[in-house]
Amino acid sequence: MAKHSPGSTKDAATTSSVGTADGMTLIGGIDVGNGYVKGVIRGEVGGEAVFDEIDLPSAVVSTSRSTPKVPLADSDVVAEISGAGAGDTDDFYNRLDCSLASPLVGHTDRRIFGRSALSVRGSKFTEFEVLGKRSKADQELSAVLVLGVFAAKALRDYVAAHGRLPNHELQVDVRAGLALPISEYVQRRHTFAAEFAGVHGGQKPVVHSVTIKNFSTPVTVRLRFIDVQVLAEGASAQFAITDKGEPLAQALLDDLRASDPATLPEGVTAADLVSVRNTIGVDVGEGTVNFPVFTDGRFNAEAAVTLEQGYGTALMNAMERMSEADKQLAFTSRKQLADFLQQRPSVLQRSRYSRANGFVEDEARYLVAEIASRFADVVAQAGATTEVVYVYGGGSGPIKHLLRPALQQVAGDIPVLYLDARYSRHLNREGLYIAARHVEQLAAREPAGERSARRRAKASA
Repeated sequence: MAKHSPGSTKDAATTSSVGTADGMTLIGGIDVGNGYVKGVIRGEVGGEAVFDEIDLPSAVVSTSRSTPKVPLADSDVVAEISGAGAGDTDDFYNRLDCSLASPLVGHTDRRIFGRSALSVRGSKFTEFEVLGKRSKADQELSAVLVLGVFAAKALRDYVAAHGRLPNHELQVDVRAGLALPISEYVQRRHTFAAEFAGVHGGQKPVVHSVTIKNFSTPVTVRLRFIDVQVLAEGASAQFAITDKGEPLAQALLDDLRASDPATLPEGVTAADLVSVRNTIGVDVGEGTVNFPVFTDGRFNAEAAVTLEQGYGTALMNAMERMSEADKQLAFTSRKQLADFLQQRPSVLQRSRYSRANGFVEDEARYLVAEIASRFADVVAQAGATTEVVYVYGGGSGPIKHLLRPALQQVAGDIPVLYLDARYSRHLNREGLYIAARHVEQLAAREPAGERSARRRAKASA
């Protein structure tokens, strides 16, 4: 669910101000996972930093209809944008209805986002492929989701400031932190960033146009990416743990000691956790599992690897078996299956829930065996200096009972800290935001003349 809340004084001091009635700057970390988009975007309303926390399924429905059959009245914009009267998981990002014009998007059909996309019928449903070798970076859905959430944030901030829809295009500068799987990070991070910004090889910055169609009057948001930082998936989570320091570390220790008392050696403190410089991460996603390695405090790309499977792979394989063995278990997508298993079943659903869970459990055992095997290779490559192993990511929660003992068996006396999925699935987005914010702060301290010279040098490189 999106949370529209004021920022801290520290961040507010570095927020780029709204320059004109139709110009604003947004800074955000967007973790586009195979299963869910987790993001945090900072904007400004009335001179104060305002943050939105974003959590929506990585899915859209495309339709050739140019406008909704019954768009909302313009007068409903404040209630709709603010989420007044909406359920806990039914926010504007999960109801976004828009079309896009961008070099990254092949057609201008309407797209319906998030949870709303899960219930639309008669149109093309798109989610990420998790059974093949095709990267998220090569799938158009990545760009659609990133552009859509930034456009939605821009409209939310404008309405919060003015109490109405704009009667003109919104011009938005964007600073973004994005991620790629470790297997692609080294080779593709620069080109992936340039696809959004369009500033390499002497090109002019690309302008991406998003037209929001939830209301009777469409609103066009023009996005220009002035900086894109690309990090390795999983590594950004480690940055977040380090940046947030002892308060987060203490919360991790408290949760771990309450749920898994034997996890840590006696006497480990929050300061000890923050000071570790040799770590391995196990970031369990829906389509991949990334193993970021930090050696002496620096990301070690030589030891880090990606497993091209994830929890979504287990879900897809389970659905295939269900279609052959149990025709009553008919799920339209892996997201629908995952949502079904995450809810407490009613009395009338218990039998179906138990059978569906059994299929997924069988496939999860194969996945865990693959993860443990790849983890053993990473431990051998990282060496005996490893101090701690962190396990996190949106796919880690459902398989904890299988994965944690398998990893600990491989790790031996290296502590395996299995972070609670309530916050661990958001660590990557926090690290991506930190990276984007850091570059913004450096730019704010750099004299304008030096900054212009550096940009010219970068463009000619």
